[in-house]
Amino acid sequence: MTTQLFGPDRKRVGYEDQEWAVWVFGPDDVHQKTTLAEALELAAELNAMFAELHLRDSGKYSPVMYAVVLHWGYAWNSAVEHSFGLNCGHPDCPPCSPKVAS
Repeated sequence: MTTQLFGPDRKRVGYEDQEWAVWVFGPDDVHQKTTLAEALELAAELNAMFAELHLRDSGKYSPVMYAVVLHWGYAWNSAVEHSFGLNCGHPDCPPCSPKVAS
Protein backbone atom coordinates (compact mmCIF):
# COMPACT_ATOMS: atom_id res chain seq x y z
CA MET A 1 0.00 0.00 0.00
CA THR A 2 1.31 3.46 -0.87
CA THR A 3 0.51 6.79 0.70
CA GLN A 4 0.40 9.89 -1.49
CA LEU A 5 2.17 12.58 0.57
CA PHE A 6 2.24 15.39 -2.03
CA GLY A 7 0.08 16.54 -4.91
CA PRO A 8 -3.65 16.99 -5.43
CA ASP A 9 -4.55 13.56 -4.04
CA ARG A 10 -2.34 13.81 -0.96
CA LYS A 11 -3.44 11.98 2.17
CA ARG A 12 -3.49 13.39 5.69
CA VAL A 13 -1.16 11.25 7.84
CA GLY A 14 -1.31 13.38 10.98
CA TYR A 15 -3.95 15.27 12.90
CA GLU A 16 -5.82 18.19 11.37
CA ASP A 17 -5.79 20.14 14.64
CA GLN A 18 -1.96 20.10 14.95
CA GLU A 19 -0.41 23.00 13.07
CA TRP A 20 3.11 21.50 13.18
CA ALA A 21 4.16 17.93 13.85
CA VAL A 22 6.64 15.29 12.75
CA TRP A 23 5.39 11.94 11.49
CA VAL A 24 7.79 9.01 11.77
CA PHE A 25 7.13 6.59 8.94
CA GLY A 26 7.67 3.05 10.16
CA PRO A 27 6.31 3.08 13.69
CA ASP A 28 3.69 5.66 12.53
CA ASP A 29 4.36 8.04 15.46
CA VAL A 30 3.27 11.68 15.38
CA HIS A 31 5.15 14.21 17.53
CA GLN A 32 3.45 17.60 17.93
CA LYS A 33 5.67 20.69 17.73
CA THR A 34 4.95 24.37 18.35
CA THR A 35 6.73 25.89 15.33
CA LEU A 36 8.01 24.99 11.90
CA ALA A 37 11.58 25.46 13.17
CA GLU A 38 11.01 22.90 15.95
CA ALA A 39 9.47 20.43 13.51
CA LEU A 40 12.33 20.84 11.02
CA GLU A 41 14.90 20.40 13.80
CA LEU A 42 13.30 17.19 15.10
CA ALA A 43 12.89 15.78 11.57
CA ALA A 44 16.54 16.52 10.76
CA GLU A 45 17.74 14.90 14.00
CA LEU A 46 15.62 11.80 13.48
CA ASN A 47 16.55 11.40 9.81
CA ALA A 48 20.25 11.72 10.68
CA MET A 49 19.85 9.07 13.38
CA PHE A 50 17.98 6.75 10.99
CA ALA A 51 20.74 7.20 8.38
CA GLU A 52 23.41 6.44 10.98
CA LEU A 53 21.63 3.26 12.05
CA HIS A 54 21.23 2.15 8.46
CA LEU A 55 24.83 2.91 7.46
CA ARG A 56 26.35 1.39 10.59
CA ASP A 57 24.38 -1.83 10.52
CA SER A 58 22.74 -2.08 7.11
CA GLY A 59 22.79 -5.87 7.26
CA LYS A 60 21.03 -6.07 10.62
CA TYR A 61 18.97 -2.88 10.65
CA SER A 62 16.60 -3.22 7.72
CA PRO A 63 13.44 -1.32 8.71
CA VAL A 64 13.28 1.93 6.83
CA MET A 65 12.17 4.96 8.83
CA TYR A 66 11.82 8.59 7.83
CA ALA A 67 10.72 11.70 9.68
CA VAL A 68 8.35 13.96 7.74
CA VAL A 69 7.28 17.46 8.79
CA LEU A 70 3.50 17.85 8.87
CA HIS A 71 1.39 21.01 8.57
CA TRP A 72 -2.21 20.51 9.69
CA GLY A 73 -1.66 16.75 9.25
CA TYR A 74 -0.29 16.87 5.69
CA ALA A 75 3.32 16.35 4.61
CA TRP A 76 4.90 19.79 4.39
CA ASN A 77 7.21 21.54 2.01
CA SER A 78 6.94 25.16 0.98
CA ALA A 79 6.48 24.47 -2.74
CA VAL A 80 3.47 22.23 -2.10
CA GLU A 81 1.88 24.74 0.27
CA HIS A 82 2.38 27.49 -2.33
CA SER A 83 0.90 25.30 -5.09
CA PHE A 84 -2.30 25.05 -3.04
CA GLY A 85 -2.29 28.83 -2.45
CA LEU A 86 -1.58 28.31 1.25
CA ASN A 87 0.76 30.10 3.60
CA CYS A 88 3.80 27.81 3.88
CA GLY A 89 4.37 28.84 7.49
CA HIS A 90 8.01 29.83 7.06
CA PRO A 91 8.54 33.18 8.77
CA ASP A 92 11.10 34.34 6.16
CA CYS A 93 9.06 33.43 3.07
CA PRO A 94 8.47 36.67 1.10
CA PRO A 95 5.15 35.58 -0.49
CA CYS A 96 3.78 34.37 2.86
CA SER A 97 5.23 36.79 5.41
CA PRO A 98 2.54 39.46 5.11
CA LYS A 99 -0.28 36.86 5.19
CA VAL A 100 -2.00 35.61 8.27
CA ALA A 101 -1.04 31.97 8.97
CA SER A 102 -3.44 29.49 7.40
